[in-house]
Amino acid sequence: MNSRTVSTAVVAIAIVAARAATAGPRSDSIPLKLEVRCECSSLLLERDEGELRTRRIHTDSSSPASSQFTLKVSPKNNGSQHLVAGMEVLAPGATLPKHRHLVQDEILLIESERRTYWLGDEERDLHAGGLVFIPANT
Repeated sequence: MNSRTVSTAVVAIAIVAARAATAGPRSDSIPLKLEVRCECSSLLLERDEGELRTRRIHTDSSSPASSQFTLKVSPKNNGSQHLVAGMEVLAPGATLPKHRHLVQDEILLIESERRTYWLGDEERDLHAGGLVFIPANT
């Protein structure tokens, strides 16, 4: 493991799965039609645009990744009910606190440099362009 401290930006995305209801049992010979209506708006955002959020103060000894993060896509920003996307710049040595999304999958995209990730019992260094997928309730 490289002892050099690096700074990196991570884009965290939580995806909420849409629910589809069918009128009866599904058969392979009958195509499933899913109508998705979005009352949301398209977005084109720069790095510094979005909804700036401030984290709650930790009462334990953990060090939060940062005090602020930016939501890019959310019900408040553009009306999306199926996707939440945010961005957070991690300072050297900062960690994402252990947490769980009960009903959303989470994707972390590594934008630059290198970062060590722990997922369950697995530890791995990922570099720019890397991806971490965390299933809901993990």
